[in-house]
Amino acid sequence: MKNLIRIPLTVALLIATCTICRAQEFYRGEMFVTGQRFSLKDNHLNVDISVDFEGLAMPADESLTVTPILINGEHQQELPAVLINGAEKQRVYQREQAFSRSRKPAPIPAVVIRNDAATSRSFRYQVAVPYEQWMKEAVLIIRSQECACHGKKGNIYEDKIADGLHLPKTRTSVWDEDTNRRYLSWVNFIEPAPDKDTLHTVTGSIPYFEQDKQKKEERQLGELSEEKQNFEIYYRLRDALRSVRQEAGTELAKVKVTGYGAPVGNLKKNEANALMRALKLKEYLRENRLTAGAPLEVVWIPEDWDSIGSLVRESDMMLREATLDLINNVDISKGRERMLMNLADGKPYKYLAEKVFPGVMRVDYKIEYTRKPLDAAESLRLFRTGAQRALRLNEFFAVAGSYPKGSTEYNDVLDLAARLFPDSPEANINAAAVALTKGDTRRARQYLERFATLPMAYNNMGILCLLEGNRDKAEVYLTMAAAAGVEQAKKALKELKN
Repeated sequence: MKNLIRIPLTVALLIATCTICRAQEFYRGEMFVTGQRFSLKDNHLNVDISVDFEGLAMPADESLTVTPILINGEHQQELPAVLINGAEKQRVYQREQAFSRSRKPAPIPAVVIRNDAATSRSFRYQVAVPYEQWMKEAVLIIRSQECACHGKKGNIYEDKIADGLHLPKTRTSVWDEDTNRRYLSWVNFIEPAPDKDTLHTVTGSIPYFEQDKQKKEERQLGELSEEKQNFEIYYRLRDALRSVRQEAGTELAKVKVTGYGAPVGNLKKNEANALMRALKLKEYLRENRLTAGAPLEVVWIPEDWDSIGSLVRESDMMLREATLDLINNVDISKGRERMLMNLADGKPYKYLAEKVFPGVMRVDYKIEYTRKPLDAAESLRLFRTGAQRALRLNEFFAVAGSYPKGSTEYNDVLDLAARLFPDSPEANINAAAVALTKGDTRRARQYLERFATLPMAYNNMGILCLLEGNRDKAEVYLTMAAAAGVEQAKKALKELKN
């Protein structure tokens, strides 16, 4: 359950909305804003910020004060601060509060959050302040101030989150002037089956030695110490998880990390080293709270001969077939590597060691997560923020349903859905319905042609044929649609026969 922060000035209804969805890092890259929304209501500026601090590496006996600030030239407005306490610091804070109840409470922080790995380390910050004209083009920064604990200096970091609020004017069109109300009453719009909370997977690979020439110029993962390798792997995985966490309605199910090594030296020693390598990496990822309580699995394959065989097969190396024969037919424990070393005075093995073995050394990851279907309000919010590609098809229809049928907004949403889901019958049939209400038969046929044999398309195919002047074919399609129970087809048939 995410923390929802509502400062007392927060209002419930929003009129004009503007959101920037791309995550913005702050405080040394350990925290990031996953969503921000600015709106106006009753001459108040409403600020709605979502913050993820899964990557916050803060000792249990320290704290961090986070303060959003609006700045435009000489004008500046500090918003109520959020205090994030480590577990031990929280206990001290609570004792101090208990002993100071008789005193006037401090004006800040307005909200206190415990940095607890057992809970979702994210919060939503909502506040409303009196609106002034200068705020429209204000810069939003977040000031992060460490506590001056244990005699050390508390550093202050300032990160820009938004270059300007750019509050938009709302679209007020109720009716699309190109829409023919008569045909709007005849076409039908298809509702897709509701989405389920399904499992999704994201995979990736972190090579030890890059093959890309430009990346080769950078320091390679395989050239780093084990400690620095763990650090680099953690940040690569964190970046991959960030894109998952930014998607609304997601919940992390499992992260599996698999390391792959090359045959260098004694097999038993490689197996023992691989086990220790996996344990150390898993411990490091857990200490840095990579998965925030979700299952984490780390395994290490000491010698990845499957990948070695694939790379040899694709190569033009000398004695390739003889090398593959040894790899495929001689067991590792029976001297496979020794026989490769003896083949042709070791020249094929030298090629393997220089060209092939570095290519198999890598860390693969698999992220499993579920995404719950969004309700109409959240779907509309994401659509307005420009995150249309994060929506599923039925969520597009929920957005369309929030506007009157035939309005510019309704038509635009369904037309966009067909472009983003080109293989969906429902999306194309609905986009064709929009085109038909505008008398655009060419566009309607482009959408409907592939799905003309589907019963759900019969009604709109009938209207298309009618608009194209083929009344006989229109009657056939409309009769089949009416037999299937489509009420719009019955209305069109009645009109057709008059």
